Amino acid sequence: MNGNHVYANRKRRKPMQKSIKPTSAEGAKSNPSKRHRERLNGELERLASLLPFPQDVISKLDKLTVLRLSVSYLRARSFFSVTLPSDTCRSLDGRGPRQQGEELQEGELLLQLLNGFVLVVTASGTIFYVSPTIQDYLGFHQSDIIHQSAYDLIHAEDRVEFHRQLHWALNPTAGPEVGHGDSALSSLTLPLTCYNPEDLPPENSSFLERNFVCRLRCLLDSSSGFLAMNFQGRLKFLHGQNQKTEEGSPIPAQLALFAVVTPVQPPSILEIRTSSFFFKTKHKLDFTPTACDAKGKLVLGYTEKELCDRGTGYQFIHAADMLYCAENHVRMIKTGESGLTVFRLLSKQNRWLWVQANARLIYRNGKPDYIIATQKVLTRVRRT
Repeated sequence: MNGNHVYANRKRRKPMQKSIKPTSAEGAKSNPSKRHRERLNGELERLASLLPFPQDVISKLDKLTVLRLSVSYLRARSFFSVTLPSDTCRSLDGRGPRQQGEELQEGELLLQLLNGFVLVVTASGTIFYVSPTIQDYLGFHQSDIIHQSAYDLIHAEDRVEFHRQLHWALNPTAGPEVGHGDSALSSLTLPLTCYNPEDLPPENSSFLERNFVCRLRCLLDSSSGFLAMNFQGRLKFLHGQNQKTEEGSPIPAQLALFAVVTPVQPPSILEIRTSSFFFKTKHKLDFTPTACDAKGKLVLGYTEKELCDRGTGYQFIHAADMLYCAENHVRMIKTGESGLTVFRLLSKQNRWLWVQANARLIYRNGKPDYIIATQKVLTRVRRT
């Protein structure tokens, strides 16, 4: 693999431009390129509204990201339409009867309880699916990762091993075994990652099980920027993709890695007991909020959009604590860390929450880039 590969990096994209109505019919007729641009923006806006993401996430997507996520969603939907019963697919689409207790969102609750996240990577290294809980472990939002190269996340020294694990025989340098028994397949020019399913071991074979360790890019890790993660799962066929060769011939279903990714260092009993009291927020250097994890949104009651649209983070801090917090803010800019800071935060329910926080500067290319604050809820005090 290329050692100079650029690592993944979550960036705040410019929001997709909204449709602008022409001021007059005469002006619209005289500018066809403007009409075309407005129609395109309108279609992209409608397409973005159909994505399975909250509005505060959709509002930050650019045009190319909307198209990327749309392709990913359609591919995932095609896979489940093949692998799940038709009745289940209809209920998931909202066009069939819902089963009792379905509104409890059992799958989402199971993901929250999992000590890690679910990851599906194609044989070519594209991330087919990742669960939203990746944000709790690596700091990336689900929309930043889906349908992107997995190698952008992996440490340069671990990419060769990851590439080897994606291959069905743990030997990616071997040539493709295509068309040994099928004359229709023997004439195809398939990519190196595509194989005739008849030449592969059975899908339930223990030979396709995987259990290995790789270091992944971590935005929440302020020390090395990488986190050692254990991949445990197996190679399974990715059905329903309808891929074709350059000649237009259909490619049979190929293997992909379905894995649960967990931290190598297991949490201690104390961490398990207290993890529900901690949440993390991301800020600009002036402490303007730019992101908040799922636990923070649950504790404070705000959506990420509500937090980021209010401007400076000092608007959420009690007036009596502002000077104290500002002093530690200055200390962090000078030394890289604020030290423990105890203050009151205003929740959406107009209640003051006592929190204990520690903020750190995150550097990029030797320069301060943003702030990560880890906060622990202490007590709740009603607003007087």
